[in-house]
Amino acid sequence: MNFKYFKIGTLIPFLIILALLLQPISDWVVAWLNTIPQISKVVPYVDSLSTLGMISIVLAIINFWGWKCIIFKWLIDVPNLNGRYVGKLSSSFQTNGQNTERDCVLEIRQTASGIHINAYTGDINTGVTSSTSSTTSEQIIKQSSGFFELFYIFSNTPNTTAVQLNNHDGTAHFIYYPDIKKLEGSYYNQRKNDGTIIVTFDSEERIGRLKR
Repeated sequence: MNFKYFKIGTLIPFLIILALLLQPISDWVVAWLNTIPQISKVVPYVDSLSTLGMISIVLAIINFWGWKCIIFKWLIDVPNLNGRYVGKLSSSFQTNGQNTERDCVLEIRQTASGIHINAYTGDINTGVTSSTSSTTSEQIIKQSSGFFELFYIFSNTPNTTAVQLNNHDGTAHFIYYPDIKKLEGSYYNQRKNDGTIIVTFDSEERIGRLKR
């Protein structure tokens, strides 16, 4: 777990206060368990009973679940992008002399310490997928306007039947509009194609494919 989305100015005081609160609890738990003959011998080897272990447990709970709650916005200020987003991709890649337009699905898995995106493009009606991609580097940045931007680097793998395509990498940039849960942005890849992607939140469920 890293702390790149935690506010360092509030994280450090929070850890100090947490240590002060958990120290007596840790001492009491250890003392109580030492009175039980059956488990007293293993107590010194259970790191989770120490103050540091308890702090790690609290941070893990915040990292995976707590950060989504408004009460932790003072500690972590990033939008919750988890879920499945559906929309369109428009590419400068030419099909019959025209820009190519495909259905596009982004599935996002996020914690307080990181985010990962899988993308699927193709025809959502037939379920035929032309390519899939997965991110290799991601970053959410809050702008002075108050809006959040999502940047990532991706690796794309085409459908084996798409003879005009090959594996390639690229970059993408989105602006997130929280009131309508929409991601709107653009991409560029090493095949010198670029385009736009506009997707809107569909559901919290991630299914790992283009078509439901």
